[in-house]
Amino acid sequence: MSLSLVKGIWVYDLINLSLVDKAPFKSKVECGKALGINRSTVSAHLDKNKWYKNKWIFSSNPLSKDKLSQLIVPSRVWEIVTGELLGDGYICYHPLKTPKVNGRLEFTFSSKILHYVKYLKYEALAYICTESDPTPWPNPKGGLEPLQYWFSSKRLVSITQLHSIWYTTIEGKTVKTLPIYIKNMLTPLGLAHWIMRDGYYSDGCTKICTDNFTKQEVSILIDILEEKFGIKSTLRKRSSLIYSIVWRISISRYSMEKFILLVRPHMIPEMLYKLGLENTQQQEK
Repeated sequence: MSLSLVKGIWVYDLINLSLVDKAPFKSKVECGKALGINRSTVSAHLDKNKWYKNKWIFSSNPLSKDKLSQLIVPSRVWEIVTGELLGDGYICYHPLKTPKVNGRLEFTFSSKILHYVKYLKYEALAYICTESDPTPWPNPKGGLEPLQYWFSSKRLVSITQLHSIWYTTIEGKTVKTLPIYIKNMLTPLGLAHWIMRDGYYSDGCTKICTDNFTKQEVSILIDILEEKFGIKSTLRKRSSLIYSIVWRISISRYSMEKFILLVRPHMIPEMLYKLGLENTQQQEK
């Protein structure tokens, strides 16, 4: 399995995260011309109910807008999802219990950052979410102030496929692990959401909580930050009540200026404190 950026959409081989380009086609000949393949190849893939290289969707029958909307998601959404899954984002999918029910993304946040919850649900991930309100816990009807908010995405085939990329079965348990293509998947937009999700500012630099990943996985992320973005960082060992020992990323002070230039354009003003910056919008008010 491999990953590439095609026509603005992340495409995983054998996974239907695809972008329609002049499709659905009226004929196999028209499809073949657009893809640069012959009619017999188109026929072969149609007969197997497959899409050629997953780069374009083509069909011998017209596809409704509802059907297409289940298959086409803008690339920026998947970039954001990558950042959220590097944090505490979770894919709910049970292939053995309910194999015919597609996966969905689930998010839980502290009530202290309700502004980010609303931004994520209604703006950043609006394409794959419903318009219902985030669920508070505990229920305010009981007279208590909510401590957390939860919401999920729609159930989509593409999210079911993401589960196989992000999760591995270890000793009978399904565990979130670092995808082998994470270097290609991580973009400045995804990095910004990773920071808004799990970053904090301390001692003159931004640090990232990577508690749910192994030391080796965190080391890989550190290498990616330097190789892909030119951001130097170090591995930090921390004690944790849940995991005993965890490993976190600390951005180098010497890279903070470059780091801020990279992620600030993709962050909402209320979360700039995670870069050691003040919310200038609030100051103006």
